[in-house]
Amino acid sequence: MSRRVVLWAGAWLVSGVSLSAQPLTEQDALQRMRAEYPEVRALRLQVREVEADARLRTLRTNPTVSYTREDAGLTADDFLLVSQELPWRGRRRLLHAVADRQVDVAEAGADASIRAVESDLRLVFTDLLVAQERSSALESGMRELAALASVLVTREAQGEGSRFDRLRVEREVAEVEADLAATQIARDVARTRLASFFRPGTAAATLSAAGSLDQPRALPGTTAAAAVGQRADYRALRLAEARWDAERRAAERLRLPSASLAGGIKRVRTAGSSDTGYAVTAAVNVPIFSRGDSQLTRADAGRARAAAQREVLAGQITADVDAARATAIQYQELADRYKADSVGRATELVAIATAAYEEGEYGILELLDAHRITLQARLRQIALSAAARRGAIALDRALGRQVTP
Repeated sequence: MSRRVVLWAGAWLVSGVSLSAQPLTEQDALQRMRAEYPEVRALRLQVREVEADARLRTLRTNPTVSYTREDAGLTADDFLLVSQELPWRGRRRLLHAVADRQVDVAEAGADASIRAVESDLRLVFTDLLVAQERSSALESGMRELAALASVLVTREAQGEGSRFDRLRVEREVAEVEADLAATQIARDVARTRLASFFRPGTAAATLSAAGSLDQPRALPGTTAAAAVGQRADYRALRLAEARWDAERRAAERLRLPSASLAGGIKRVRTAGSSDTGYAVTAAVNVPIFSRGDSQLTRADAGRARAAAQREVLAGQITADVDAARATAIQYQELADRYKADSVGRATELVAIATAAYEEGEYGILELLDAHRITLQARLRQIALSAAARRGAIALDRALGRQVTP
């Protein structure tokens, strides 16, 4: 039975480390994601699509070329005319402003979506880091229990140890083994999710997270009020209001009559002669039935909707920033306090319990309890540090802050 304990510990130690793993820092992962992730490219291409569609409205109308022949017995007339609408209402210039705002809105929306993707990646990276550190703590605990089991097997073989003690330690090893198996499943899931942010086909098994959950992180000092102005999604709504203002001004020009001018050559032929001259036609489109009223209503509704959404978002940003900052600060303080007050003392318990067990003052249950408390303290420290890290990520997301490599 003791050999099984040793083999268990050795097998998990080997399986917990990938020799071909490619350590990535969080900044490395972000930089690689921005270069490889298809969704980031899709968001940028979407901006180009919006720009192309918006520019279509700013193009001049194409000229019209017409040929007309009139034949009335002895007289025949030929007309070759070119007609062009006159851009005298100034609507095209306003449509350029509309197109510019549409592109600005699309770019701000893409930036907001990319910030969200970055936050998602950082959370997945944290999950992988947590799984790795939990695996390390559990493997360390298994090594200690395996060493204890080996000693108990030797003593039992020599008639100096208790079978109950050995079986109880092996039971504890099995519990840690189950926790380690579940943790390594979570690690593999986190690797797969992290690989999905990179070039398609990236091997998840080659990825590992570099860094530590205990790494100190300075929280940004940006206030909630300042965050409202720098969030890309808030900026997109503000630009949307400007876009609808430009749409309204362009729609108002539809109340003015439009004009077109046609000019060309006229040839007149009679039975005995022919002559060539010119022909000019001016036309005015009188706005009686279509005066841009629907466009005005649409522009007013669009602006009001964007303003309402912006007002709601401002409140959400303020609440998110305040909540995320409080969460990050409190969890970081709790993690620091727990590490100073509990982790070191828990480690000391094992030394005391081991000495007492050797002297016969403690039984195996007290010794295993000390090992369990020490392992639980390490795992709790990892959980608190992870919560503080996730709080910092939530704060960066609430602030709309880009984490630059």
